[in-house]
Amino acid sequence: MNVSKLFCALTVGCLVIAALCASPMAADAQTYEITPLVGGSFYGTLHLEQVDTPNFYAQLAGSFTYGVAGGYRFEGENGEGHDEVEFRWMRQNSHLSLPQNPIVPSSYTSSSFRPSINIDSFFGDFTHEFDLKEGPKIAPFVTGGLGAAILSAPASSATRFTFGIGAGVKIFPAPRWGFRLWAEYQPIVMHSELQTVVCAVGCVVILNGGIINQFQVSIGPAFRF
Repeated sequence: MNVSKLFCALTVGCLVIAALCASPMAADAQTYEITPLVGGSFYGTLHLEQVDTPNFYAQLAGSFTYGVAGGYRFEGENGEGHDEVEFRWMRQNSHLSLPQNPIVPSSYTSSSFRPSINIDSFFGDFTHEFDLKEGPKIAPFVTGGLGAAILSAPASSATRFTFGIGAGVKIFPAPRWGFRLWAEYQPIVMHSELQTVVCAVGCVVILNGGIINQFQVSIGPAFRF
């Protein structure tokens, strides 16, 4: 699937959701929030296969991530905290690391065999902020999101379903700017479509089924307008 088409589709979807949420709340305070993000992604295992070789696992190396989130923020039901409908894009540039294991072909255990795996994740997120009377400038929050992850390997690319569940804190020393910090469990669901990773001696593919378990930590400046 074309990345730009997916980006546009998800953006339009999030804007529609935001409009539906905003329409019955015209009397409430309405603000928009945008947050550039940087962070890291940790853990992740892929089940691989090569013809005439026992199946084996490869580790998706921890890597630097970056992206941006933007959405519509409004007062929660009964005036309890705030809710936000948000679109988020994150980019992860990583590589596969194969363990020193007897079942792994020797041609794939050398230090030179580190096929790159780039992941572009697009999320529609829903966040709830909790207001603290003791600290009005600090707002803990929980978030959940659904989306798509595009896995790009040297030999092919494929789109997978992903979701995220996380929690964090927003700190706003001023009404219009602050910081956001949060941690998130972000698995990628592998479906029935096989994906070729690389061809060297023989082609290696990602087996169908299973989940790539990943954990993300992100931080960034947040701006409201």
